[in-house]
Amino acid sequence: MICLLCFVPQWIHFNPHLAGPAIHSILKNNGHCVHLRDLNIEFYNKVLTPAFLFETIKNAFTDYEQDGPSVLGACPDPNNLKNHPVEFQTRYRRYREILLMSRRNEYRSVIQRIEGAFAILRSNDAFYNPAKVDGAMSIINKACEILSACYHPSQVYFLHPQVKIYHTVESLRAHCENVTGNVFYKYYTDLIPGLLENNPEFIGISIGDYSQLLAGLTLAMLLKRESRAHVCIGGNLLGRHTGILINNPDFFRLFADSVIFNEGERPVIELLKCLEGKSRIEAVPNLIYLNDQGEIVINEEVPPLPIDELFLPEFSDLPADNYFTPELIFNIQASRNCYWKKCSFCTHHFGSQYAIKPVSKTVTEIKLLHERQGARFFHFIDEAISPAYLRRLSQAIIDEGLDIRFYIYGRLEKAFDRDLFQLAYQAGLRMILWGFESASERIYRLMNKGEITGKNERLNILQAANSEGIWNFLFL
Repeated sequence: MICLLCFVPQWIHFNPHLAGPAIHSILKNNGHCVHLRDLNIEFYNKVLTPAFLFETIKNAFTDYEQDGPSVLGACPDPNNLKNHPVEFQTRYRRYREILLMSRRNEYRSVIQRIEGAFAILRSNDAFYNPAKVDGAMSIINKACEILSACYHPSQVYFLHPQVKIYHTVESLRAHCENVTGNVFYKYYTDLIPGLLENNPEFIGISIGDYSQLLAGLTLAMLLKRESRAHVCIGGNLLGRHTGILINNPDFFRLFADSVIFNEGERPVIELLKCLEGKSRIEAVPNLIYLNDQGEIVINEEVPPLPIDELFLPEFSDLPADNYFTPELIFNIQASRNCYWKKCSFCTHHFGSQYAIKPVSKTVTEIKLLHERQGARFFHFIDEAISPAYLRRLSQAIIDEGLDIRFYIYGRLEKAFDRDLFQLAYQAGLRMILWGFESASERIYRLMNKGEITGKNERLNILQAANSEGIWNFLFL
């Protein structure tokens, strides 16, 4: 089948998310024709440009001149805004944001400097100059504020999510269809003819977080209207809310033909078999859909494919120069879920079982990505790599003579010692992101973080890493 996979805004824009390349690979290796689009990075490359900013600001000012003064004049006291209809409140707030943006009068400077700001992020020299990067980020953030004002209540951001929570399907629909208040509607309207030029029969949309919800569902809504393809939404977010989905048939009428919850590799293979007429939809695991009687059905949940049976992620559709770093960092995964899985606040492991990839397979994937994509820099997206696995992985990288750099997430454990850090540095480890969480031993115990509750014991581990040249990043 002809398949289109879309990873949607707004997400981190420094490297390709692993979801798209992973599903691309498994579909391709099962005989399907796959086109992968990172619409997240395409979005930033489109909207944060002089041309798009100029057009957006011009249209916003024209709109304001026609109706803004009368709308704002109808409610001289903002404290009385709640007494007006919701539609009026939405228009009032947008015109207010446009007026304030015009008074700050920064937009001309931002339009002139935005290309130079992104040139700094992609420069092999300037990227490593903190002062230059800080100045560039200031310009980029101001550009996002301008777009957010023009498309209020949409929020465009570059690094810091501005998440809006929707409480009903109807409120989601209203925001998705808000042409003047949804920046993604404009973005996708121009894009959809190109997305559909290959006449895809299956469209998969990945929504992993609340920051992607509006963009993802706007795209799903428009594609469902404009094509006959089966539109399926996957990703972690909706899988956490199956209880809401099974009570909202309108969601499926508006946005998607089906939703895959938990890990998607096995379900998507079976779903395409169903669409080819080789099986019944009832046989597709981890699937929620609307049947012919208009009833929501949730199919049986099954374990994911073993991690060591997954194919090498396919990054070939994603141009390296689209991303905002001088060197592309490739996401890679050595395990699924967390081997600890006891932290009281964590939801990262939802819908997944812990599984570990053999070190030999991980190293083979690194070698293949280096040969095919020129990859030298890697981000291990595992919830945490254990000291034992890091030791075996580091030794295998050294034995293979691989010249790479990588960073990982880690739990503070006694087995992380100077000997291990020395070995890992030699293999290419340059940073560990630790769940330090709190200097309070009482809070740390309540979080169920593990046996090393003493602050000084944990700091000793960080000092040992630092002494061997490894950066420490703390989650607090």
